[in-house]
Amino acid sequence: MKNLEEFLYKFKDTEQEIPCSFSNTIKNFSPKSQESRKIIMKINTMKKIIIIAMSLLLGPGVVFAATKTYENIWKQPETYEYSYNPTEQEKKEAISEEEAKNKSIECLEKLGLEKEITKIYLMKEPNSGEILWEILFKTGSMQLSTNGEFKNINIPSYSYKLPDNYGITKEEAKETAQKLLAKYNPENSNEYELVKLNMNMEDEKSSYIWYATFYKKYDNLLNKYEKIDIAWVPTINGLYNLSVENFKYENNEQIISKEEAIKIATEKDKNIETRYDTLSVDAEIGIEKMNSEVVYREKNIEEYDNGRNYFIQNEDNDGITIKDDAVFYKVDNRVRKVWKVTINYDYYKYDRDLPEKFIYYVDATTGEIIGGSRV
Repeated sequence: MKNLEEFLYKFKDTEQEIPCSFSNTIKNFSPKSQESRKIIMKINTMKKIIIIAMSLLLGPGVVFAATKTYENIWKQPETYEYSYNPTEQEKKEAISEEEAKNKSIECLEKLGLEKEITKIYLMKEPNSGEILWEILFKTGSMQLSTNGEFKNINIPSYSYKLPDNYGITKEEAKETAQKLLAKYNPENSNEYELVKLNMNMEDEKSSYIWYATFYKKYDNLLNKYEKIDIAWVPTINGLYNLSVENFKYENNEQIISKEEAIKIATEKDKNIETRYDTLSVDAEIGIEKMNSEVVYREKNIEEYDNGRNYFIQNEDNDGITIKDDAVFYKVDNRVRKVWKVTINYDYYKYDRDLPEKFIYYVDATTGEIIGGSRV
């Protein structure tokens, strides 16, 4: 606060010199006059003083854009234990087994499936540390989050009697996919866009499972983290798989320019990738979720590139083992508008026509690097 007072005191004379009579100023104002130019310069100076003074008050980590302020969102990733078994504390934080069972029965009823539950237990997804309720029923399995939200359901194709003529065309598959989306997501199916349509065999006639993926639309952007996957047996439209991912997009404002994003990413990369030269750099706006990829890469780029950050191959090649010094990181599941800055290197690992690359996610509002990808 002392620094702020001294700063403002230093410029008090500037403030006093600005004419007190606003009407006189307007009356005598001329953009070409020397006096008017002095007034404009003094007003602009006062604007800068106010902005700097606010910065001193609020401290570091605040970006000014027009009249809005944007706080830093990136935090140092937390570490977690790689395990298939939830801790006692994690078990306490989950809904009860009875609640999970009731929720799963509700889901089965909505899907028109048999409600016979054969087994239910808590499991831990080791790569993400996410805790899930695993529910087995007569014809398949289901997963719920610890607060009871539906995650996915799988019904093996052998649960159905396949029709004699199950082949359909790709156009028919598109129509069926949209109908199934409306059936299983009736409230806002029009907010999703079909982005992928695949079949399980090489040709349409012999394919007995079709796969459709939908992303949620936001104007000209798609959020792949608000995703619905539907797989079905054609003709009878028997549900094979239904999976829902629901990480909401924050729809943050774009403040950072493409040029600024490229500069931020390339400056960061200079300290990480010191082995190869850069061939080219480009950036495009998109939606991405925070991740720890840059953290792992920065820690040891050689191990990161070879996929050995935390696993090593067993001596007899019968599997992999977690390294003694392995550290696993997790971050907030925040989905943001970012600049995806792609850096292509003068290095060809697998294909002479495709150089190795890394993509940095630069937050479009704060300018922070909030993740990345090798793909």
